[in-house]
Formats: sequence, C-alpha cells, structure tokens
Amino acid sequence: MNAPQVPIQIEQAQTLTVGQELGILRAAYDKNPSAMLRERLARMLWFDDRFEDLIALLGDASDRGFYEELYLAHGFVAREDAINDEQARMAAHRAAALAPTDAERATALAARAKCEKRLGAIDDAAASLRQALVLNPHNKDACKRLAAIELELGQYDRLLATTDDLLRQGVRHSRLFGARFLALAKAGDIAAAHQEEGFDQLHASAPLDPPAGWDSIEAFNAALAEELTAHPGMRFDRYGSASEQTWRIENPIRHDTPLFNCLVEQIIKRLGRDITAATAQRHLWAEARPSAIRMRSWCVITESTGFENWHVHQFGWLSGVYYVRIPESVAQGSGPDGCLAFGLPEDLVGADAAAAFGQRLVRPREGMLLTFPSHVYHRTYPHGTGEKRICVAFDLGPAEQA
Repeated sequence: MNAPQVPIQIEQAQTLTVGQELGILRAAYDKNPSAMLRERLARMLWFDDRFEDLIALLGDASDRGFYEELYLAHGFVAREDAINDEQARMAAHRAAALAPTDAERATALAARAKCEKRLGAIDDAAASLRQALVLNPHNKDACKRLAAIELELGQYDRLLATTDDLLRQGVRHSRLFGARFLALAKAGDIAAAHQEEGFDQLHASAPLDPPAGWDSIEAFNAALAEELTAHPGMRFDRYGSASEQTWRIENPIRHDTPLFNCLVEQIIKRLGRDITAATAQRHLWAEARPSAIRMRSWCVITESTGFENWHVHQFGWLSGVYYVRIPESVAQGSGPDGCLAFGLPEDLVGADAAAAFGQRLVRPREGMLLTFPSHVYHRTYPHGTGEKRICVAFDLGPAEQA
C-alpha cells in the first residue's frame, strides 16, 4: 500500500542578502554595543566566513555566552594551524561549561572533539564524542566524527555497535545511515554495504515538465539561468562546505526571483510521486520518512575547475538536484568530466574498499531532476569547458529542523 503524501513546507523567502543584513547589524551594534546584538552580529560573521572579523569582535569580550564561544571556536578553526586549533579547543571547552541544556553541551563537545582530533589527541576526541552522544544521541556532528575515528582505527564492529545502540534510541539521520555502510564496506562486506546504502533502488531520475505558461523546459531553463546568474546572494565558495572553486547561492528564494520560485513549486509537484515510490521500498531509510517535511534549496554554479568533494547531506532525508544549464560537451560526453558520481570517499574507507564498492556516474542533462537518499555519498567532477554548469540542489528534511 502506498504511504500517504506528506505536505512539503518551503523555506521563507529572503528579503536581504547576507551582506545587507551584516551592514545593518554592524551599524546597530556600533550604535548600541549590547550583548544581544553582539551575538547576532557574531552569528552573521560566522555564516559569511568573516572569521577574522569574528575573532576581532569576540576576542576581547569578557562576558561571552555559549553561542559566542562556539562561534569563536569556528573562527579559530578556520585559521588552520595548531596554535589556533588549541584556541578553538579552549573556546569549545568554555562553551561546554556554559551550555544551558544537554543538547547544547553535546554540540560544544562535538566541536571540542574536532579540535582534539586535529591536535592529535584521538582518544580524547573519541571520549568527547561518546559523551556528546550520551547527552544527545541525535547529534549529527558527534556521530559523523566518531564514525570517522572508528573507521580510521579499524574499529568496524564497534562502529556498527554504536549505530545499533543509536537506532534502538530512535535515532534516524543521514550520518547514522552513512556510518553503517561505511563500516561494512571497510570491513570488506561490499554486498551488505550496498544493501545498507540503497542507492540503486531508492533514487529516481526523470525530465521535469515545463511549468504552466512555458512551451518548453528549454525556454524556461534559459530564462531561469539568467535570473540565477544575476542573483544578489551569489558568493564564491563557502568554508566547510563540499564546494571547491564554485559560485553558490545559499538562499535563492526571494520575492524578486519568480522563475526560481516557480521551479520550486514544479519540483514539489514531482516529489510527492518520488517520495511515495521510495517509501514503498523495504529499507530502514524509507521507514524514517519525516512526518512533517521542509524543503531547503540552494544553487551551485561551476566554471571549468569547480567541483564538489565527496559528501552527504547531513540535514536531509531525501536530497535532489535539478540541472538548469549543462555544457554540451558534458551532456554528450563519455568520460566523467562534469558528471555526478555516487560511491564512497577513499579518505574514509581506503582506496581498496572504495574501488570494490564501485562508482555510479550520472550524466547530467538540462531539465533532469534526480532524487536520492541524503545519506548517499556523492561528488562531481570539473568539466573544464569554460562554460557555466548550473544546478539547483535541495534537501527534504524534518520540518522541526527549521
């Protein structure tokens, strides 16, 4: 029996760009340097990768709160050296002491563990992460980082036991599902790893119909490409994301982006069918479908050397991509250039396990909509053409994460 369709909420349209919001907050803080405005300004500086400004804002403050210590830790980590890693560890440690709830303390411990691992204190990092998961079993960063450590140490059985324990506690997220098939692949059980991953039976791909009022999807895509390349929220790269040498629009939905908003509505019309088909499958991921779903979208534009590293979508349940513009040499090519690949990252499972697991290439074509579980590892290859490759990516996740 097909599961009933679930309404999909759309993220709120943006009025200001990040730069505009930063300007307003800076002016407000200069006029009234209150602790509340300082925290809001710190958050925006962190979001916009302005780490030096963030450290300058918070470095001398004697009354930093929980979130400010976390933002400060992120700022120090971005400097990418051992001295600042230690500064970040101390800031995360202070955040853990200030945390008002167990969930927030778990967040701080996961941040501290990242620094401990970078400093070579692997046992301390693992202990911090296990403590974080006791405080909040649903913490995704703690699960991700503990899985990476246990994979590195060859503790496959321990990692599977950890995920089994989290499953018993009702935890269901992409990092947990990913940890399970990574452990199985590195342990050499490739068939079980494929079964746990589930890409082959859980993905869907088909052309998107043109929205109402458009004679063809080609005409719609051409106009949409112009709207996206003129978007005021476009920025180059993002620290900590999978993107390398790419242009990104983090929040494309605006009141003055009618074509993008139309695209989102058209995608949602299709997603009900994909969700119903996917959740009819016998798979743990299908059973974890959120009872209330929210869609978040962004845009990635690459030119020649741009690409995406191996990654999963940590906050999604179902993810997808729609191709707006694809260079002809990519659409008609035979090699991996410009393609989307699904497989396993060598840095987590090793070259032998990644090769044994295999890689599935998807050749993008304009107008194609592809959906897949958010826990499936994927990457893209540079296309080297000098033309723009434009795609819109999205996650469907629990509405309570909004």
